[in-house]
Amino acid sequence: MKRLKTTLAAMALAGGLAFGNAPAAAQSFDPGDQAQDRYVQGNLLFLTYHEVGHLLMDLLLEMDQHQDRLGAEETADDISTWLMLPDPDEPDQDEEILAAMQGWLDSSDAQEAPSQSPHYPDDATRAARIACYLYGSNPGRYADLGRAFRNSVASANCSEEYEALDADLEDWFGDSLIPPADPNGGQIHVHYETAPANLSAAQAYLAETGILEDAAEDISQFVHLPSDVTLVARRCGAGGAEFRYSPSARQITACYEAVAWFMGDAPDEVSERAQAGGDDLGSGGARVVRRPRQPTRPRGR
Repeated sequence: MKRLKTTLAAMALAGGLAFGNAPAAAQSFDPGDQAQDRYVQGNLLFLTYHEVGHLLMDLLLEMDQHQDRLGAEETADDISTWLMLPDPDEPDQDEEILAAMQGWLDSSDAQEAPSQSPHYPDDATRAARIACYLYGSNPGRYADLGRAFRNSVASANCSEEYEALDADLEDWFGDSLIPPADPNGGQIHVHYETAPANLSAAQAYLAETGILEDAAEDISQFVHLPSDVTLVARRCGAGGAEFRYSPSARQITACYEAVAWFMGDAPDEVSERAQAGGDDLGSGGARVVRRPRQPTRPRGR
């Protein structure tokens, strides 16, 4: 799993990314299947970094995260994508970001819950924007991706989009970056609550993969946080198939229901893509447009 880049930022809304009701069982999921495992890990990592965006927005920019909910969620997606983009010296480390892009495409096809929320961009647009940033970061390597998302890529200069995001994030958060391995600032502490029997497989998978620990280490190692933060995995109850950030508690919650949802979804999605020859991509009529990424208020520091 790639480490955090040395420039990052977020403009995010305190809230969660929700998916449909968790499947009744995940017994068909095979963690030994690399494609299934990559699909689940990529999507869970995207959710984690999305909430990290909320965290950085809250602690470092001290922004009112309720002023523009849709705009905030869009930029939280941008920061999550940025953190997952492969480093220039490791261009083959793109499996997880491609899996997250595929997850949003699949959700768009199925018209899952986030597509219907006015506080989030539609899922086809979320997939298209990931594709644009990835393509813009290396057009030669991702030429096939540009063709698959030709409607989306044609609507924006994705190389300029990628460069603009890079500049914006460095400007916002450059003062809070610390040298690698410099033990300054707060830490993100990971904690697992005991899951009920129907979610025990989700708890075990999340713990064994170390997704939460990797994300916490990345952020704590490179960003000077003003206080400690908790990243807790727990059962969230009915309608809780999401990850969320609480500003008052300074806590990111990873709901076991969301993990179970992806574990249950992976076998069918991977199988369908394999049957389609792996090139069943594209985001329909989704267009990528330049987003205003101006913070709603300046930092009070």
